[in-house]
Amino acid sequence: MLLGLQLAVGDVLELGLGELAVLVVTVAATFAVTVLVGRRMGVGRPLRLLVATGFSICGAAAVAAMAPVAEADDDDVATAVALVTLYGSGTILLVPLLAGVLGLADRTAGLWAGLAVHEVAQVVAAAGAVSGVALAAAVVAKLARVVLLAPLVAGVSVAVRRSSAPVPGRRRPPLLPLFVVGFLVAVALRSTGLLPERLLTHTSVLTTVLLAAAMVGLGAQVHLRRLLRTGVAPWGSGPCRPSPHSA
Repeated sequence: MLLGLQLAVGDVLELGLGELAVLVVTVAATFAVTVLVGRRMGVGRPLRLLVATGFSICGAAAVAAMAPVAEADDDDVATAVALVTLYGSGTILLVPLLAGVLGLADRTAGLWAGLAVHEVAQVVAAAGAVSGVALAAAVVAKLARVVLLAPLVAGVSVAVRRSSAPVPGRRRPPLLPLFVVGFLVAVALRSTGLLPERLLTHTSVLTTVLLAAAMVGLGAQVHLRRLLRTGVAPWGSGPCRPSPHSA
């Protein structure tokens, strides 16, 4: 929920209509292609939904948001988080390298990083290695991707409800998890411009600590043997991202 305090609607509006269109198409294509490839490789629906969401939106936080909707277990969540961390870390080195080889302008390289890299911290590292201009563009593009988390989760929830019959005594997945609603409320509060900068700084640190604690807690519940039993298919479905070079 606190991640929403790092995002203001005005930041998203700094992007032009063309750049926003590329962003939406990139997110939609990444999600759809990853789900399709995962299905072809025999990856279960919960895991492929988690991987697709983590890769297309914002890494571990997006995985956590999709988990209750996808009815995923702890091992699925751990595998998805491992995938977005592994491949996202690789892009920290790959994006600046490719930007130099392709001769991309700094703003274009920043947009590429913002559209292609998973976690916010990974985006900052990748774009910061290019220039300050690239970093500024990358952060805005990344935050714009985060905004799409709520509609994506809600859309998948509706699809899951329609495709599966209700089981007596079993609760159906929520249309939108409450903490995602809280995230949207936090975005609205940040967008008012009324929150003091000192408060935003403290909540940013708290957000990082809480997310790290959640990941440690998740890892403590996962048995390595069970994780390895998921096979190699999910690890092959990870890097299914259309190139955002058109940005």
